[in-house]
Amino acid sequence: MIGVMMIVRTKPGRAREFARLTAKLQRDVRANEPGALIWQVMRADDDPDLFYFTELFTTAEAHAAHPGMPYHVAMSAAGWDCVEGDPEVRLCTPLTDRDIEGESE
Repeated sequence: MIGVMMIVRTKPGRAREFARLTAKLQRDVRANEPGALIWQVMRADDDPDLFYFTELFTTAEAHAAHPGMPYHVAMSAAGWDCVEGDPEVRLCTPLTDRDIEGESE
């Protein structure tokens, strides 16, 4: 599995548009990508221009295929136009029962 955590700040006055675009993308991902176990966008309560993405993909292939999906491509330019600066992106490895048993690194 591959986890992705991303933090995005929108340009002033663009948060509503970004929220609309990413909520639609979230709906499309959930409906069309069975390899995306979790795909959730959240908005900070204390900063309406700050968005958090939590993604969990079953495989590297599912993760790699995600940006090329037609609905993702269709909204990408408009979505990135709302973003201020570079997003903070972290790839993560989910913990499993093997971690409890001390079998993983």
